[in-house]
Amino acid sequence: MLNELIKLEPDFNVSVFHSKVSNIFVLMMNSIMFKDTSRVYSSLSTNMRTKIVEILNNLASKNLIQMYDELNVKSVSITNVNIMEDKFVVQVLLVSRALDYCLDEQTKKLVCGNNQSRTEKTNYLTFELKRNHLKIGNAAHCPNCGASIDFNYTGLCTYCNAQINKSEYDWILTEWISN
Repeated sequence: MLNELIKLEPDFNVSVFHSKVSNIFVLMMNSIMFKDTSRVYSSLSTNMRTKIVEILNNLASKNLIQMYDELNVKSVSITNVNIMEDKFVVQVLLVSRALDYCLDEQTKKLVCGNNQSRTEKTNYLTFELKRNHLKIGNAAHCPNCGASIDFNYTGLCTYCNAQINKSEYDWILTEWISN
């Protein structure tokens, strides 16, 4: 099915996609660690945004700070491609490594996890792209103020701070399961 995706979406490049997946994953983990979803917000589906907010609310209710120090992506591989009438769905296996631990919000002391050796985790990610998506080159301007937008960095306009809906242009993370 990957070859079919490449035929139907000629701009699709496996190595560029792997890089995009890695970047979105790291931004997502950093958004949890720094309690700020603004840099990854536009790359997430509504369900994923809700999931991240629930994670942050759960941590806040326990007065915890989730840490992912020395985070890196060990590997990314496409495991499944589903071509649907209205979208492309790509499932990915991402292996990450990090010092994964929690600190007490007030004392900053270790509460759980391991801050001495990195833990390897298997992450299952699902990305979607609308089949009738707009080309970034033709639409790389903020719909609010008209400024140029760097879609590789964030979904926020650097001039007016408006949120840009990247689902009209690019791959969006729709599901994340971690083991």
